[in-house]
Amino acid sequence: MSQQTPFPRQAFSGYPFSAICGQGPLKQALILGAIDLSLGGVLLRGEKGTAKSTASRALASVLPPLEIVKGCPVGCDPNGPLCPYCQKLAPPLPVETALTPFVDLPLGATSDRVLGSMDIEEAVQRGRQKLKPGLLAKAHRGVLYIDEINLLPAHVIHTILDACASGRVVVEREGISFTHPAQFALVASCNPEEGPLGPQILDRFGLSVDVIGEREPSLRKEVLIRRMAFEKDASAFRNKWAPTEIKLRQRLILARKHLPLIQVPARARALASELAGSMMTMGQRGELSCIKAARALAAWQGAKEVSLEMVNQTAPLALAHRTPVRDLNQAAQPSLRLSHSLPKEEDQEPVRVVKVDRELENSDQAVRQGDERTLFLLEPGPVTPVGTRLPAREGTSRVQTGRRHARESVGDRGRYLRASPKILGRPLALDATVRAAAPHQKNRRVKGGPALVVRKPDIREKVRSAKKGRLVLFCVDASGSMNAATRMSTTKAAILGLLTEAYQKRDRVGLVAFGGVSAKVLLPPTSSVEVARRMLAELPTGGKTPLAAGLVAVSEVLAREMTRDPGLTPLVVILTDGRPNVPLNASELGKSAGQKGGGWGDGWGDGGYADREVLNLAKAMANDPRPNYVIVDTDTGNVQEINLCQPMAQYMGAKCVSLGKLTAEGVLDLVRAQF
Repeated sequence: MSQQTPFPRQAFSGYPFSAICGQGPLKQALILGAIDLSLGGVLLRGEKGTAKSTASRALASVLPPLEIVKGCPVGCDPNGPLCPYCQKLAPPLPVETALTPFVDLPLGATSDRVLGSMDIEEAVQRGRQKLKPGLLAKAHRGVLYIDEINLLPAHVIHTILDACASGRVVVEREGISFTHPAQFALVASCNPEEGPLGPQILDRFGLSVDVIGEREPSLRKEVLIRRMAFEKDASAFRNKWAPTEIKLRQRLILARKHLPLIQVPARARALASELAGSMMTMGQRGELSCIKAARALAAWQGAKEVSLEMVNQTAPLALAHRTPVRDLNQAAQPSLRLSHSLPKEEDQEPVRVVKVDRELENSDQAVRQGDERTLFLLEPGPVTPVGTRLPAREGTSRVQTGRRHARESVGDRGRYLRASPKILGRPLALDATVRAAAPHQKNRRVKGGPALVVRKPDIREKVRSAKKGRLVLFCVDASGSMNAATRMSTTKAAILGLLTEAYQKRDRVGLVAFGGVSAKVLLPPTSSVEVARRMLAELPTGGKTPLAAGLVAVSEVLAREMTRDPGLTPLVVILTDGRPNVPLNASELGKSAGQKGGGWGDGWGDGGYADREVLNLAKAMANDPRPNYVIVDTDTGNVQEINLCQPMAQYMGAKCVSLGKLTAEGVLDLVRAQF
């Protein structure tokens, strides 16, 4: 392999790490991750503007300089694992000093950009293997920072986590294999409101911190003072904190040297295992991360062995993000549970752990005030799967239902489907490119030239097929009818159940509610259980039934979502008793209440203005074949009137069902049967 130009390593010019005010758990987790690179990375979850990115980038300022093999494209340690280029050098290896790298991963990074690839031009023209290093090579022995990791494709995240865990990168492109070391401190941040990380990804991170803003006025004041001083004169501010940064760096160097000498007594291992068991974590990664973090903490504090106090201190960082998603309020404060489980050092009794109580309260509890009620509802219990599908809908013929079907992807995600001559920035299809260039080689080849001459018209790109997530939009009647509270509580339980299932699939769920004289989007389409639970904590009910307004709100949400993703096929579930009594125009309210038999002429409803609006909207919504509709008739049968559920279904090409006793399990079964 020919020699490569190493990545440039620039001096740190950001905010000093030691100048960050407060945020103790955040800074502690970053330091522990920098001491022991085998921890598996640190995940920072929380509010915006809480120093997640600032602290992560500032970590590079306290990392010590490195000795690297001179000219190495990866920055190999002369005394550690070597890349193929360094393995070919004759000893003694040339050495130079370089700054610890800090790599900021772009949000749109592809697998080739992350892992690296072979230089195709060099391979074709000269027949030589030449590494085109990726971002993981650049981050070797330094810090790899990923902002908004929850927005990255899952396969890219897994690629990075695999490299972080194994300490090496294997580049396999077009039948060519290349391996180099990749040991780095992984730091990632995310805002749960913008989409969750699946449990299979959360479990791969060694430590996680739930970051919240400082609430103490004096701390907030100090944060403001320091930030303004930094923005006024960054150089002077860094010089002021330089002595503290040097002490921190020296302490980090000593901790790294001391780490292999730390002993882990049996009682510390027992406590870590029992804590992981009490928090119902899956697998053994939790207690392993807890012990590794405790060892790093012992090295940081200059101790000879891990104490029970150290295990208790690192357990929230290592275990909280691995607990089942049931009660986020408890999960956000794991230290409150763990503090009761730690015996004193002088106690000789076996370690005892207080089990976490996960009983849910009765979901029927609610606060009611007259006709307007606010419901405080909890998540659903387990639901049994269904094996039957609903019959095909009558009426309008539609495209494939909201199921997760394959579509062409413009990125590098998904299965290689075919090659295309259109240049859109997709990965190169080397096989197709060579085949396209082969017939022209007789006329292109010259004596002493390359074996294969490839020109621009020969270039082919890969077209991949990737499966996309689905969207389920609920439209719920929140009017003051007898079973409005049941409808709202059932829908909330179904939404939380669907979102819990949607972690791995990136599915999204939304909620539109109509009541009084208008409709409102209570939950914009999201894949976050945390966002849904917070936004649906209070569900108001009462008033009249503006069904037409609900359909308009649904149409607006669908229009936005399908504009962003034209290939989307949403599923809309409408829960109503089918008795509208409020038109879109308030001036028509009297007509809706007073006119009967208004000449609609098809036998549906009473012919009131609100009825006609609803049926007109149903017809219009059927014009777009992409959405799929299911109408759930929640009529109890106590009112002797014909409702509009069946005619709406006929106009929309929807399936109209009655679940009898409305339950979250029934709604979930209904939705699952559509996919």
